[in-house]
Amino acid sequence: MTKLELKDDEIAIVWSVEDVMIECDWLTKEQALDVLHKLKSWHNATIGINCNTIRDTGEFLYAQGVEDEHVY
Repeated sequence: MTKLELKDDEIAIVWSVEDVMIECDWLTKEQALDVLHKLKSWHNATIGINCNTIRDTGEFLYAQGVEDEHVY
């Protein structure tokens, strides 16, 4: 695990595979990790990453009941 060093005038919000799996309980750990990577690459600073964007991305990438098929 990498330790994140922050200055006193900085903050960081960290999302994990576990967070994704809470919002998208149909995903495998590998799929949840894929969702995290997509959230990072598709990040919009105006919207941010939140429970809604996690769930929407999970549903977009892995429709419930459809295993290992990307829809993008």
